[in-house]
Amino acid sequence: MNADNALIILENIAKSYSSPEGEPAHVLNGINLRVAPGETVAIVGPSGSGKSTLLNIIGSLDTPDSGKVIFDSQDLSQLSPDSLAKFRNQKIGFIFQMHHLLNSCTVLENVLIPTLAQPDNEDSNESQNRALELLKRVGLDHRISYRPGQLSGGERQRVALVRALINQPQLILADEPTGSLDRNASEKMAELLVELNQQHNVALIVVTHTMTLAQKMQRTLQLTDGTLQTLELNKN
Repeated sequence: MNADNALIILENIAKSYSSPEGEPAHVLNGINLRVAPGETVAIVGPSGSGKSTLLNIIGSLDTPDSGKVIFDSQDLSQLSPDSLAKFRNQKIGFIFQMHHLLNSCTVLENVLIPTLAQPDNEDSNESQNRALELLKRVGLDHRISYRPGQLSGGERQRVALVRALINQPQLILADEPTGSLDRNASEKMAELLVELNQQHNVALIVVTHTMTLAQKMQRTLQLTDGTLQTLELNKN
């Protein structure tokens, strides 16, 4: 991939934490990665290998000890905290294993939460129409007034996916998005992620232990001993 065509460029990303013994535990060792606009990438690896740490660094929720994250030609380390928060809200959508929906809000209200930080000239009617369209797309238009406690696990994750898409981001970061779902709901969620990636041309980076989900991505990378290696999977 030509670097000029990359949406995300990671350059020599390193990260370590202090171990209980006081020695540094190196989690990421010189990670280099390029992701194209609209590309789908799975990151797999053993528990504790640093997959979530890497995802958080890509999404600017964490900072590397060294190296650069360049997003759409912007070096994220050069942004102020306020500018970084604005960038994150507008450019990136997040999906986690736990949906993190607000129990006191309805489905529609949960989806619209990220739009509250948009500029004053953002049309709230436009945001609501987009939310309703996306909820219909994922089969939840009949649940807009429900609260999270009234939904199944798969339905809650679909709400989280719509919330991640509501600001029309360039990138979705998904950390074990099917980890809390049963097999049937997991397969449906995987299919939905791919369909929405294709429909909206949004890049997708997924951390997963589920090989059936990884197989649906265009590229799979394995994180082991702090480094990324391409993993060839059977794309049946």
